[in-house]
Amino acid sequence: MDNITESPVKNIIEIQHLSKHFGPVKAVQDLSFKVKEGELFAFLGINGAGKSTTISIMCGQLSKDSGTVYIGGSDLDHDANSIKRILGVVFQNSVLDKSLSVRDNLESRAALYGITGKAFKSRLSELADLLDFTDLLGRTVGKLSGGQRRRIDIARALLHKPKILILDEPTTGLDPQTRRIL
Repeated sequence: MDNITESPVKNIIEIQHLSKHFGPVKAVQDLSFKVKEGELFAFLGINGAGKSTTISIMCGQLSKDSGTVYIGGSDLDHDANSIKRILGVVFQNSVLDKSLSVRDNLESRAALYGITGKAFKSRLSELADLLDFTDLLGRTVGKLSGGQRRRIDIARALLHKPKILILDEPTTGLDPQTRRIL
């Protein structure tokens, strides 16, 4: 009989005693949680509870007042760039350029990750099939419905095949069919 030892699943996200204040407003106060690799984690709370603030801190867009943030084994204080490379983020509000076409939005974002040429075309085709937006590629983002724009935001976050996908208000504007796909 073989003596097989399973390796324990490691934490992909570890946040300990995170705090963020905006003047007298305590947006995040002593927040701690862990997410294991491969785990689906829902971060729930009432409006104003600090969810979006926490996500902005994790992405390096907002500084924290105290606490520690480790993502993918890296400390946010010392290696924010490597953390940004493994994150895919869909923010509460769209970050797409409304004057560009869907294809142009995704192509410019992909280029930031070095995904160009055939690799971009292949990834775009894969995501367009998955999220059902092939017919929208030539349309200007500003002329899309909220649900259509949300699907493109999700595709933008998935372009570089991130290890971690963060969705802030993930189902906002999505029809029931797209919610199931997601």
